Amino acid sequence: MRLFYFIIIFLLLSFQSFSQEKKEFKIIQLVKTSPLKDQQSSGTCWSFATTSFIETEAIRLGKETVSLSPIFYVTPAYMGKAEKFIEKKGKSWFDAGDLTFSVLNGYKQFGAVPEEVYNGIIEKAWQHDHVEMDNLLKAMVTSVGTSGYGYIKPYSWKKSVKAVLDAYIGAAPNAFSYKGKLYSPTSFAREFVGINPNDYVEITSYSHHNFYKKIVLDIPANWNSNKYLNVPIQDFEKIIDAALASNFSLAWDGDASEPNFNFEAGIATLTTDEEKQEITQKLRQITFENETTTDDHNMHIIGTAKDSKGNKYYVLKNSEGNNKQGGYMYMSKKALLLKTISVLVHKDAIPVDIRKKSNL
Repeated sequence: MRLFYFIIIFLLLSFQSFSQEKKEFKIIQLVKTSPLKDQQSSGTCWSFATTSFIETEAIRLGKETVSLSPIFYVTPAYMGKAEKFIEKKGKSWFDAGDLTFSVLNGYKQFGAVPEEVYNGIIEKAWQHDHVEMDNLLKAMVTSVGTSGYGYIKPYSWKKSVKAVLDAYIGAAPNAFSYKGKLYSPTSFAREFVGINPNDYVEITSYSHHNFYKKIVLDIPANWNSNKYLNVPIQDFEKIIDAALASNFSLAWDGDASEPNFNFEAGIATLTTDEEKQEITQKLRQITFENETTTDDHNMHIIGTAKDSKGNKYYVLKNSEGNNKQGGYMYMSKKALLLKTISVLVHKDAIPVDIRKKSNL
């Protein structure tokens, strides 16, 4: 009897997987964007998604398409996290992951570099592989931050951490030639890319904070206490849809560990029962507080689509390799509303009434 039930369950799961893989979509609207890139064996989805977003914003502004180096922002982010971790004596978050803020802050301070100039793959390596580097950095800063001696040698640990980063991903150039012109990273960002990092707003929707205010969202990766604009779920959805309708894309931060987030098939839905229920502010809050919604992945929202039954999906660029959708993900509307922690968007894409309420 147990074998019979096992066979039935196996067949049901196989049918569900098969039906997901065979699902077809009709594109409703797409924002013009840059080609996909693969993060490979690195925990840098945050930088791949945000640089894709910046590339797309540059295209929207009439600039030439360029593939930016996501790895360019890894060193400044790691140096910042290490400094905070050591300053807090090990009581700050330190990991390979991060948020869109670190890319925008890095862009503002250090500029940008084309991927063909600096890709972070050195010597005989053939792909991004940061596992050994991440483990080594964690051990180093843990040793320094929790040493207990009460005296830290900043010049020593900073040199050591930077040396490890340089050894594994190389040092970014201070000057380079691109399409026949000499640039520094800052002049390249200013002249070739052309976005203003101060024009972007990270938006979330949780009821334990005041709405229409900038708040510090208490998630582990927010090691630098960055601020989000907090809005009700109805406005959260309105901002996303209004942005896409006006040819603005959005960087996405959310939970991609759900059972029905099938990266091989390129389809992300909630469970069958969850897809039938209304996604409310209360439900978003419950899943945030019980940590069934966490920020474990970053992607880039570039459009909308419908399945064969007319259900709405959002189209996202993913940096985790190819799949049956060409590397893209189709996320159901309800999955997006429940499992999104936040989105990054240009302030001009936010509807006027929401901007007024938020004093933007």
